[in-house]
Amino acid sequence: MSIVNPHIDALKRLFEGHLAVQVARRYGGAEAEVQRYVLNNGGKHVRPLLCLLTAEAVGGDVTPALGAATALELVHTYSLVHDDLPCMDDDDTRRGKATAHKAFSEAQALLAGDALLTDAFALLAGSGSDAEEQLLASSRRLAMIRELARAAGSEGMVLGQYLDLHWTSRKGAGLAELNRIHRHKTGDLLGASAAMGAIAGGAPADIVDHCRRFGQLLGIAFQVLDDVLDESAATGKSPGKDRQAGKLTYLALMSPEEARAEAAAYTRQAIESVQGLKSSRTLIDFILSLLGRTH
Repeated sequence: MSIVNPHIDALKRLFEGHLAVQVARRYGGAEAEVQRYVLNNGGKHVRPLLCLLTAEAVGGDVTPALGAATALELVHTYSLVHDDLPCMDDDDTRRGKATAHKAFSEAQALLAGDALLTDAFALLAGSGSDAEEQLLASSRRLAMIRELARAAGSEGMVLGQYLDLHWTSRKGAGLAELNRIHRHKTGDLLGASAAMGAIAGGAPADIVDHCRRFGQLLGIAFQVLDDVLDESAATGKSPGKDRQAGKLTYLALMSPEEARAEAAAYTRQAIESVQGLKSSRTLIDFILSLLGRTH
């Protein structure tokens, strides 16, 4: 992902520095080698950046949102580790490297994913030892825990993954079913990312709801483009793997040109939904950079 906005680039460095501290603190032992491997495996850090940028867009500061951003990255990484397992998508590569179960073992990958998911909520609950934690009232912390649990659980990512597996190699699904898959599998966590940023930034409940919806729209646009890019080796994953596995994808229902137009339409809706926030320009730049990505 190419980011041309210097402020976004600075936020990315800020988050990556914070993540490195958390990884060293929480996963420094030999028994946490898999967690270090997957968390230090690069990535675009879309969800943490969306959280930080939304905190700013509602008029808040990014510092209280750093813990939430890190929790989001732990949950996202757990989902990738589990999605790659043989019982799910059975992928050999992720971000150009061997997937966790290939680099270690299936059991170790499963346990590492379990740890990352659980530790995300421990991080959100807070120990009171970090400066940014002390800036968050317990009511905001509880609201973010609720937001993340809803996005990650049986009404969110888990449901999306179930539907994805259900429709693999089956006929009869159309665009409505595909949008439902990705509204949950991708959109709900992006929605939570924006909502958690708004909560950390001190936004009222109606603005939090507004930001969640924005993230969900962005999630569908992101996934449409992901399906187009799945045919390219530049993704760092096995090119064309979803199509070969018989998965329901946007390219199974439309041409690459139509899919890009679909992604652009959802992106426009997402942009329109945040233009009323206090400071949306940088957030919009970030959205546009996602649409223009090549991997």
